[in-house]
Amino acid sequence: MQKLLHAQIKNPLFVRKTLLESAIYSAEILKSMHFLKKLKSEENKKKLELRRLFEEIRILRAKLEEKELPPLSEIKHEKIKRSIPKKILIKEENRKQKQQERLFGKETEKSGLDLEIDNLREKIKNL
Repeated sequence: MQKLLHAQIKNPLFVRKTLLESAIYSAEILKSMHFLKKLKSEENKKKLELRRLFEEIRILRAKLEEKELPPLSEIKHEKIKRSIPKKILIKEENRKQKQQERLFGKETEKSGLDLEIDNLREKIKNL
């Protein structure tokens, strides 16, 4: 036959607050781990892209060296006379700025971990 044993916690609010704070720290560490994994995968993608581009440059340079190029004196240089109007430049800059604001707006929305962290902080405030 099993005996039931009861224990009394002297300061249950302090213990609960400590547990909630440790849950917040754990969630924040998990969030940073996911962010670091994302950065690492992006870094690997960029490295692969750079390797591919360098290989392409090497191949194109080799092809260029195979061909005999004309001397520079035979090549005619033409200046670009057409300038881009300021209105078009301003519109393009505004479009880029709005696109960046949309991207930034998507990043500020709270994910699952952020919501969980905020909920835990609210519980601590309500103690």
